[in-house]
Amino acid sequence: MTIAYDIDLRPFTTFRTHEAFARQFYVLTREEDAIEFATTYASRLSDILILGGGSNMLITRPVEAVVQVQINHRSIVDETSSHVVIRLGAGEMWHDCVAWAVSQGWAGIEAMALIPGTVGAAPIQNIGAYGQQFSDTCQWIEAVHLPSGRKMTFRAEECRFGYRDSRFKSEWKGSFIITAVGLKLEKRPTTTVHYQELRQALGERPEVTIQEVFECVINLRRSKLPPPTLGNAGSFFKNPIVPGEVALALAARYPSMPMHAYNGSVKLSAGWLIEQCGYKGIRRGDAGVYDRHALVLVNYGNARGKDILSLAREIKHAVQAQFGVELEEEVIIV
Repeated sequence: MTIAYDIDLRPFTTFRTHEAFARQFYVLTREEDAIEFATTYASRLSDILILGGGSNMLITRPVEAVVQVQINHRSIVDETSSHVVIRLGAGEMWHDCVAWAVSQGWAGIEAMALIPGTVGAAPIQNIGAYGQQFSDTCQWIEAVHLPSGRKMTFRAEECRFGYRDSRFKSEWKGSFIITAVGLKLEKRPTTTVHYQELRQALGERPEVTIQEVFECVINLRRSKLPPPTLGNAGSFFKNPIVPGEVALALAARYPSMPMHAYNGSVKLSAGWLIEQCGYKGIRRGDAGVYDRHALVLVNYGNARGKDILSLAREIKHAVQAQFGVELEEEVIIV
């Protein structure tokens, strides 16, 4: 473990807001480092931020202590003729692991290509894209408890994964340092795509290779998202989920509103709602909404975290006023 002091966090976060600053900065490269931090330092600190790739958070103030997890390893722990179970260190970059799995002919996470951030952040948010989500393949999560330093392993069903949610994001927030995850992937070169946008981009074929899905998703994401030079955290809001009767009433008023069935309810498009309110491409100083994707808030250079947050609140108010739908942030607000 290494410790540094008075660190500018802008190089470690994708929003790169000016308040992003750490008084103490701990880098963990082994599980033993996580245990040492928990037992030696955690109880002395009242303000701890656990950081992976810094790609799904908005920092609006200085932080007392930042813990960056750089535990890197990949291994096969079980293999049959039909599947493989892999163990990934929390510090591995998620996209690199997806690319590795696809290159091996392992299916299950190919549609989550190019999602930024680390493996350790994936279960917190239950990341997902184009019809796949982390919980679909998750077998277990390994973590170190703060401040006891106790090593714990949680089965997937214990994590209560939901839409961009888990116990690590809610009731267990700040209580664990995730050190590794286990995923079960299928050994098959082809797959059937159900997500409409992806299916259309692939030419409506009934079956495609996982390599084709992987490459298509990369192209779709690059066509929508800002370049890395423009500060952002990807999708800022979750797509709202509403009861069926609410969806019917909205459909009567707005026939072109995109809707998708979701676990007995209906999922709406947050990007569409924001765009209808006139916010796509809008700018408030250096805080703005990306002109190619209304779900992405951006920092054009010198925006403060509070500027981004103020714009987000303005958008939420506008959507609520026009549609009666409440948007919820997907990014973690610090």
